This record gives sequence, structure tokens and C-alpha cells, in this order.
Amino acid sequence: MEIERGQGPDPMVMKDLTDLEARVYEHIRANDFSSRPWITMNEARRLGITEEALYKALSELTKKIKDNVWIYYEAGHLHVVAD
Repeated sequence: MEIERGQGPDPMVMKDLTDLEARVYEHIRANDFSSRPWITMNEARRLGITEEALYKALSELTKKIKDNVWIYYEAGHLHVVAD
């Protein structure tokens, strides 16, 4: 799936993110989870957090900056992309 990236979320919206949500968002932006699958266990380990904390942060990101985070399933794998 091809996701067209824009300029990212409004800076005012970014101020509403917790430190963890901002870290997760930047982690997603810095990695290519469009061409390679998202594996929550691995990404939680890389971020030094629990899988539950990562799922909660992802959930909040899809509410707070829903136009800038996409989660989709393709070819048997979960993918996560951030603009």
C-alpha cells in the first residue's frame, strides 16, 4: 500500500501528545514500516517499553493525529506509517 506523506501534524496538535506518544510517533516516522512489517514485540523492545504501553500510545495517536498515522494489514502483516 502506498501512503502519500505530507508535512506532518499541526505543531499545536503535537503539544497534546504525551512524551511517550511523541516518541512512538517519531519512531514510526524514522522507520519504514510500510515496506517491512510492524512487529509490536520488537518495536516495544527497541523503545524500551511494554507492548501494552505501545498499543496504548498507538491507540492515542490514531485519535489525536488520525490524519497522520495509518495502520493497515497487507499480505499477512501489520504495517504502521506516520506522516
